[in-house]
Amino acid sequence: MARWWQPAALILLLSALVATRLGLEPEAEATARLRNPAWLPNGPQLRTASLGQRLLLADAYWLKLVQYVGETAMAKSNRWEALYPLADIVTDLDPRFGYAYQIAGSDLSGLAHRYDESDRILEKGMRNVPDRWSLPFVYGVNKFLYERQYDVAAVYIRKAAELGHKPHLALLAANLSLLADEDAEYQVTATFLRESIAQADQPELKEDLQQRLVKVETYSLLSRLEHAIAAFLKQQGRPPTSLRELALGSPQPEPLRDPAGGEIVYDPKTGEVRSSVLGPRHPLRVVPK
Repeated sequence: MARWWQPAALILLLSALVATRLGLEPEAEATARLRNPAWLPNGPQLRTASLGQRLLLADAYWLKLVQYVGETAMAKSNRWEALYPLADIVTDLDPRFGYAYQIAGSDLSGLAHRYDESDRILEKGMRNVPDRWSLPFVYGVNKFLYERQYDVAAVYIRKAAELGHKPHLALLAANLSLLADEDAEYQVTATFLRESIAQADQPELKEDLQQRLVKVETYSLLSRLEHAIAAFLKQQGRPPTSLRELALGSPQPEPLRDPAGGEIVYDPKTGEVRSSVLGPRHPLRVVPK
């Protein structure tokens, strides 16, 4: 229970912080806008000095962060140095402030293009608010859209789908697995899609998930064949004349089954292998501008 003098003491503390800011940052005194994060206090120390009013103080710094983002965006400025320090202070004072991690992480990547800082605040959020699905989702988007770590992105999008009970996110996770093009990732994704199909309660979503599963299984097969053809070429100095020659290591090679329901077609002239239904393995790649 707060004592009668604590709110008054907090007001004095805030007044002292404002006075310190004005003394350290003449530009802020002239414009009333935060520009240099050097004046910002240490989060843990501020939490200790908050006199039991840390959540109130967190709200005050959150308002400062929102103001800072709005002013910087409207001014079309590239100076975002204070965004991460402000977010760090807010979440030191209120570690369960999930929305702060989400918005700060999104703004640090989407507006400020400070991807390392975005990852750091989102990783902090996932430690402190492990039940908030939007945090691994934004983290996965960072890894996909900006850092091109498709396998890592797929892991976190799947985590977001599981936490939020959102089977539609399995569609995005599957696309990321196709971009990653790793055998283990294909297998994990296929299993996850089957689980998502079982959980989906909308016929349209269930059908979309089923189609994505077929694509993942088809691409997985095509990827294995591409690697086998490359290994054959390296060893023999030429591509195999047919998929049968590629499979002669087996006592009785069986015809390959196309998971998409068609045939697996191989062109020995180009070395390309494809599904007669889905075509070659050609996942969509998104390159940031």
